[in-house]
Amino acid sequence: MLNYRVIQTINGLPKIFVRMASENGTKKPVRSKYFDLNEFLKKVSVTYKAGKTLEKSNTVMAGYIEIGDVKTSRATVVGLPGSPGSHNDFKYMKEFFEQKNIRLVCFNWPGSEFTPGGIENGYYNHERNSYAKAVLEKLDVKNCNRIIVCGHSRGGENALQLANILAADNWPVIGAALLNSPGFESHQGIRKRMGVIEFLGNLIKLNSRLINYFLHPLLDYFYNKIVGLRVANGAVAAAAILPLRTFAFDEQAKSIDEVRTYPNVKTFYGFGAKDFLIETHISDEFAAAFIGSDHYIIHDKTESAATIPKAKQSYLSGKQFVTANFTEEGHYLQKTYPEFIIEIIDAMVQVDEQKQQQEST
Repeated sequence: MLNYRVIQTINGLPKIFVRMASENGTKKPVRSKYFDLNEFLKKVSVTYKAGKTLEKSNTVMAGYIEIGDVKTSRATVVGLPGSPGSHNDFKYMKEFFEQKNIRLVCFNWPGSEFTPGGIENGYYNHERNSYAKAVLEKLDVKNCNRIIVCGHSRGGENALQLANILAADNWPVIGAALLNSPGFESHQGIRKRMGVIEFLGNLIKLNSRLINYFLHPLLDYFYNKIVGLRVANGAVAAAAILPLRTFAFDEQAKSIDEVRTYPNVKTFYGFGAKDFLIETHISDEFAAAFIGSDHYIIHDKTESAATIPKAKQSYLSGKQFVTANFTEEGHYLQKTYPEFIIEIIDAMVQVDEQKQQQEST
């Protein structure tokens, strides 16, 4: 006999339905169903600049989600997924955003499962940033009250760059959050496979129907089984592989220096010491580059709860940078520590709210 009840998942994750199996009168939990944010998916036509020198124009139907009311929300978080990745990269944070009355806007990169097209792109950062800004312009995000750009993994590199681009264009950017972002050098997730990635990338760029017939099943296997990251199919894997060739490790320091010129853009960098893609020494080096930051080392949930008020106070007392090493965590901080990240984002919002209150008195 099966019945259902609503429970609160551990560590404060969203409430979900869990099946309970009755066996001799004893209820035993059955593994809960996978959940996503696909019910919130919307589409919008977006034209953006593409090519090495942005000499081309490309139009795609961008898939995105928008959770929260722009008129009443305290701020808007722009979520940038990884590679592969989607709006579901941030699904574990949805309930926390709602509790804090913070709006979430997350779009999907061209070629992904939810934004078909764009395979002819070079997937360079300036091209990705052009697409990101075009989506945000189409959604009129510039006219919201506050913007925080939050990127996971490959999206973290773009998050810092996009925050700088928007700030330079007088958008109301108040923060950037980088989760499991790459550092200044090639990490093991791509370094060990760079020859294969380059070879596959060259085949992908041919965009031949005959080649794709054989290539896409291979890419599906390569990404799901060898790299260890889930993709929907071979076509999505093809689009996910291309950005792995265009990391801009040598531009990361420049991005940090640039964001320093915008002291109102509070920045957070968090990483897991057990990340299976990015070595700890690379993450440590990247964290150290945020000179003057308050750095926190977090071993477990108890320590996380104790650190939250300290990290929030870092921003409230005037610090621009906060970094954190989650020593027992891997590549998905937005899944394992969503409550910590949302409190960090909430602190960024509080700083700007206090600033506006002071200016109005």
